[in-house]
Amino acid sequence: MSVKRWTNAFHGAHAGAVAMAPFAWVTACLLASVSACGGTSDPPPAGPSNLAADASKSAAPASTPSAQAEPAPSASAIASAAPENTAGPIASAAPATTAAPAATTPAPASVPDTGGCPAGMVRIKGGSFKLAAVKTQVTVKDYCLDVNLATTDQYASCVQSKKCNDGAVKVCDPSTYGAEGKGNLPMICIDFTQATDYCKAQGKRLPSGEEWEWAARGGPEGRTYPWGNEPPAEQLCWSGKTKRDGPCPIGSFPAGANPQGVLDLAGNIFQWTTTGNDVVSSARFGRGGSWRDSGDEVKAGKTAVFKTTYRCGYLGVRCAMPAPPAP
Repeated sequence: MSVKRWTNAFHGAHAGAVAMAPFAWVTACLLASVSACGGTSDPPPAGPSNLAADASKSAAPASTPSAQAEPAPSASAIASAAPENTAGPIASAAPATTAAPAATTPAPASVPDTGGCPAGMVRIKGGSFKLAAVKTQVTVKDYCLDVNLATTDQYASCVQSKKCNDGAVKVCDPSTYGAEGKGNLPMICIDFTQATDYCKAQGKRLPSGEEWEWAARGGPEGRTYPWGNEPPAEQLCWSGKTKRDGPCPIGSFPAGANPQGVLDLAGNIFQWTTTGNDVVSSARFGRGGSWRDSGDEVKAGKTAVFKTTYRCGYLGVRCAMPAPPAP
């Protein structure tokens, strides 16, 4: 895939092509386009360079030791009584009764703090920051974000409810829809409208590009990656260490979570957002990088641009919704 001046546009093969247009925020921001749909052809789409300032190093989460119950010691008292002037055998007294150890109640399992958001979501507290690509100051309000990407099984259930459609969802290479044993993989090969309809069917919506980046950078911490500033290695599903041929089951890399526990914000698949190049463009930003990537595409501030009709084997959906009043 080649990168040309931002005034050019490429047309992709297969299921769609990525449109390039100036950023809404600035008129001179360099963007790249995607030329092919699929899993093994051209390299992934590249957005503008990450211009974020050096992020402060994140603190490693404190480990929580597990509680173990100490067993109660058992005691057995056997009293032997020897009767006087008897030729018979010595009779042994019955042993004293041993008290059973007190029952120990196991500690309850850790439950994520949803901050008043529905199950499966967490509250992302809002704030202000500069977008990494264009240094524009933006403000994000509190919102709820799905911990996990939408799975193929979840999308299939939406289709069965007649609230989603499965048009052209099998044309990509790879595709997961209708494939045996791939129900827990991210739903891919859906365009912008299908992603929007899926979230609407859940009573949710797609996140904006600003909301997505705020979550991926750890909010005010300004991380380079969701997990911190350490270079990517085994924290995500990508091809930087081992070349992959498709997405990974959702939530397979807990070490890559953001501070609130949101998974797969880097790698696995790009995620549709509602933010586009400008008010008239049919393109929208995809965020997060994918299983195909091996470089900076997985940074929190990186952006890729896709036409709303585009579908491929490394682009899917995660939903958001407004946050309820703070508890």
